[in-house]
Amino acid sequence: MPSDEELAHLQKLSNEYEPQVTGPLVGERQSSSAITTEYANADPVYRTKTAALPSKYSHYRTCRGDGHCGWRAIAFTYFEALLRVGDKNRFLEEETRLRSLRNLLNTIGFQEHLYEDFADECFDLLRRTGAAIPAVDDSAATELLASFNDVGISMAIITYFKLLTSAWIQTHPDDFQPFLEFGQDIKQYCSTQIEPSICEIDHIGMSALAEVLVKPAGFAMEVLYLDRSPGDQVTEYNFDPLGHDGLPLHNPPTMRLLYRPGHYDILYKIEDVQSPIVSQAPLHVNLAGYTDDFVPMSRGMSDVMTLIPGLYPTGMGGQNWPSVSYDYQPTRVPQPQMAPVSSYAPVPVSAPNQEYTNPVHQNVPLDPPVNMPLNPLMANESARGGPFRPSVYELEPGFHSGQAPLQFQTSIFRNSHYNTAHFLNPDFQPEEWTPDSEYVTTNRSRHKSTSQ
Repeated sequence: MPSDEELAHLQKLSNEYEPQVTGPLVGERQSSSAITTEYANADPVYRTKTAALPSKYSHYRTCRGDGHCGWRAIAFTYFEALLRVGDKNRFLEEETRLRSLRNLLNTIGFQEHLYEDFADECFDLLRRTGAAIPAVDDSAATELLASFNDVGISMAIITYFKLLTSAWIQTHPDDFQPFLEFGQDIKQYCSTQIEPSICEIDHIGMSALAEVLVKPAGFAMEVLYLDRSPGDQVTEYNFDPLGHDGLPLHNPPTMRLLYRPGHYDILYKIEDVQSPIVSQAPLHVNLAGYTDDFVPMSRGMSDVMTLIPGLYPTGMGGQNWPSVSYDYQPTRVPQPQMAPVSSYAPVPVSAPNQEYTNPVHQNVPLDPPVNMPLNPLMANESARGGPFRPSVYELEPGFHSGQAPLQFQTSIFRNSHYNTAHFLNPDFQPEEWTPDSEYVTTNRSRHKSTSQ
C-alpha cells in the first residue's frame, strides 16, 4: 500500500497535469454540423442541443484550448466585426479610443513602459487590417487570421485586453464586488483571476471586457452556453450596446461565442459569412470610327475576319480600328435635309345640305380606266353557288357527286382525339362495319381462287 505522502504526491501531479494541445490558435471557418457529429455519441441532452445548432448558426471556428481560448475568441471576433463593418475609418476611431484608455491603465498603477509594447501590437494590427479594407479580395481576413496564429502577436493582444479588463474592474468596484466569492478583494481577484498569463476568462472578466472593449465599439456579444440546463436549445446570454440616448442599438454587429464546459469557440450566422468578391480584369472595348481613309490590312486572316473590330491578336501591331475611351464624343453626322413638298390646292368644304364637290388636283394627269376581260365562268356565278376565285381549271358542278367520299386518314390521326371515331372526341361517332366493303373482291381474284 502506498503511503500518505506518496498519495499526496500523486494527487499533486494529477492536479498539475495539462494535456498537450495541438492545432492552430484560431482555426479556419467550417460548418457547424461538425459539432453535431462530435456529440453524436454523447449525453442525450448534448445530442439534442447540438442537433438544433446548425439550423441557426451555419459556421463555427475553433480556438486552441490552451487556457486563453476565451480571451482569444473575444479578441479575434472584435477585429472580425470591424472587418464586417467594412469602414476604414472605424479602425482609426478604435485606435484613437483605445489610446485614450491609457489614463485608465495609469490610474490603477500600471506603468506605461510595461504595457506599451502589448498595446502597440494591437494598434499595429488595427492599422494593417484597416489598410486592406479597400481590397476586393479577402486579404484583410487572411492577414487577421495569420496574425492571431502568430503566438507573439496573439499573446500580446490578449495581455493588453487583460490589463484593460483588470483596470476596468478596479475602477468600477461597485459593479463587480457583489459577484466575488468568499469575500475576495477586488485587487486580489484581478491579480489571481485576470492578470496571470495562464488564466481563462470567467463571467466577471467577460462582463468587464464587454464594458471596456465591445460595447463602446458599438458591437453586441452573444454567448451560447452548451450545458445540461433543461430544453432543446443552448442557453443564450447577450451583451447589448447602448446608444448615446441610453437606448439599445438597432441591429448592431454581433460577436458570437460558443461555450462548452471549459472551452470557447466562435460561432457565425449565415449573414456573418461574407463570400469573397472575385476580381475581374478590366474590359477593353474598341469603338470603330468609320473614316474615309480606313483600309483593312491583312494579318494572316481572311478578309471577312479583318473587318471585325478588335479581332486582331495582341502583339501583331497595325491595328486599324482606333481604340477610343468610353467618354469618346463622336462628331455629329449631319442629317439629310428633306426637300420642301409643294402643297396641294385647298379642298373646299361643303356646306350643309349641299352636294359634295370632288377636289380638283392641278397638273395631275389621270390615265383612262382600263377594262379588264371577265372570266367566262363568272357569268355562271349563280349556278356555282357564289363567287370563289373563278379559274379556268375549276371543276365542273356535280363532279365526283356520285362517288363515295375518300378516306384521308393516317395512323396518327386515327388514334388521336380529333378523329370523331375516337372515344375522347366530344362528337364521338363510332365507325360502322360493313361486310360488303370488307370482302369485296375483283373478278381477277375470283378467277385465281377458282383456278387454284
